[in-house]
Amino acid sequence: MIRRYSPGYLILAGYIALAATGCASNVDHQKLEPAVAVAPAEESPTGSVDEFSQRLEQAQQYQAAGDSTGFVSTRDSLVEDVNSYIRLHPHAEDDPGFAHLLNALSALDTLQSDTLIDGDSYSAVEDSLALANSRWPDLGTTADGPFFATNSIFPDMQNSRIDFWLTYFTGPGRERFERALYRMQLHRPTVQRILDEMDLPQELIVIAFIESGFAMKATSRARAVGPWQFINGTAKRYNLRVNWWYDERCDVIASTYAACNYLKDLYDIWGDWYLAFAAYNCGEFRVARQIARQKTENFWELDLPLQTERYVPKFLAALYIMRDPAKYGFSIPQVEPISYDLVTVTEATDLEVLARTASTTTDVIKDLNPQFRRGATPPNMEIHVKVPLGAGDSCEAALADLPAKDRLTWNEHRVKKGETLSGIASHYGTSVEAIRDANNLKRRSMLQIGQMLMIPVSGVTASPALANSKPQYMNPSNGVDRAALERYAQRAAASYTVPSGHKKLVHVVRKGDTLSEIADRYHTSVSRIRSWNNLSRRRHIYPGQKLAIYVSESYAQAESRSTTTATVADETRFEKSKHVVQRGETLYSIGKQYNVSIHDLMSWNGLSRSNIRVGDVLVVWTPRANVEAELR
Repeated sequence: MIRRYSPGYLILAGYIALAATGCASNVDHQKLEPAVAVAPAEESPTGSVDEFSQRLEQAQQYQAAGDSTGFVSTRDSLVEDVNSYIRLHPHAEDDPGFAHLLNALSALDTLQSDTLIDGDSYSAVEDSLALANSRWPDLGTTADGPFFATNSIFPDMQNSRIDFWLTYFTGPGRERFERALYRMQLHRPTVQRILDEMDLPQELIVIAFIESGFAMKATSRARAVGPWQFINGTAKRYNLRVNWWYDERCDVIASTYAACNYLKDLYDIWGDWYLAFAAYNCGEFRVARQIARQKTENFWELDLPLQTERYVPKFLAALYIMRDPAKYGFSIPQVEPISYDLVTVTEATDLEVLARTASTTTDVIKDLNPQFRRGATPPNMEIHVKVPLGAGDSCEAALADLPAKDRLTWNEHRVKKGETLSGIASHYGTSVEAIRDANNLKRRSMLQIGQMLMIPVSGVTASPALANSKPQYMNPSNGVDRAALERYAQRAAASYTVPSGHKKLVHVVRKGDTLSEIADRYHTSVSRIRSWNNLSRRRHIYPGQKLAIYVSESYAQAESRSTTTATVADETRFEKSKHVVQRGETLYSIGKQYNVSIHDLMSWNGLSRSNIRVGDVLVVWTPRANVEAELR
């Protein structure tokens, strides 16, 4: 059966597009792992900041030069060594410079998505580096608040986090946004046709854009692959076939159907697209856990992983640009969308043979079908192959008349101890040169025990391991397990009850804060704060993050009385002012300057320790003029 897909297949609805950075779906991005090389134990935290900062700068230089090998090597070794250093120096995070470095690395790690490919390809790495040292804004910093537009399932909304991405896309990320927008135009008819068929909003195409920039072979550090960034587990749940020969995650048709089914499942759970997008990014179980613990289904109120908090605002910013590109200085590329016929192939066939029967080149077939990994269609699998528009009938007829010996069947062979290329070639009735060419082996390449080889063989029946495999991506059978998700959420809620005799407070992390200092302030422990906020030892806090803190009722009452007394009781005789801490100042020197006690300064500012930092703003109460006169 031949199906044709061309630009005229449907009337396109609106211009919607992508943003240029992605996060691997449904999987936590790679966290800091133990390093092989460990920093010397006697090295000071301050000294290590300089070294690590230099290496971060070196990684940026490699990236700017397009040296993917140097970038990946430097980045990964830096992440590993920093983690090892923390293990050797548990109090390293007390140093503000080191804490800032950790925040930069955390932002870089969570934003990192796919590998560097080439200058014209999608590269979330570039966005990661550009944003690594940017402050993620708190909500509510935009004075105008939200405003809404009609005629959209995603009405216009304004807040500081959306503005963060709009500023980036119209600034440092503009070039990558435009490249991704160009690729989107190539595939938009195909994706929007499927969205329409699945009765889903056309705007969901933006999810593929912020995931991959529509680079068909985009691969994340979490091993998510394709335009919709599926990991193996989720791909299997939604019936995408992934094996040595073939990766359906890279097929825009198959992966779009799977993504539609997954997004529909997620939307059905909560009836909210923002929560569905958050779950697509970090997993439905994590979102369900946070909803159960925080007792809210409002995405903007949930405390989620940093990359997920950035994900929905990124989607909205990209969507807003596509709704009104001229407003943001963009224009929609005038691109001829990719057009093709679909031809069903059930026998393993060399892509060169397919190209001949379709009167085109092998490169064209490969470009249309990035899902093929071995230069041939898989054995014993029914595959829908894309060929140039108008070539489907002749290709299908030619394949039907093609003798088996001309198809060139491919087999898999795992190298055993003692085997040689000549022996393997003799066993399969092929040549050593053919095996070398098929596997990109040089003449001096040595075979390794367990190595998998692709063997080109004419007219030989392939292994039956993959027999009778047919496309199933339209009909998911193992989607989200709602029952398991509900049980998990119930357990999460039960484990998150307020401790007896305690009251919940919310601490907003400031620049330079460390968990140990926060724990000291509230008379608790770092381990408890990590437990209350679901923070692993590999996750680092960042400015603006909200932490749940449970304090004893006596502590809460004492703090309330202290604050009330210091502000209300003195207002008639004292006036309130603010002091910005300068370098070298201490609470003692500030108290002496204003003729107040250290105890009062700590009480007025809710401080449990006398540590202050440059840039901190302190509340100070000083006698009014009439009081000063009385004192004289």
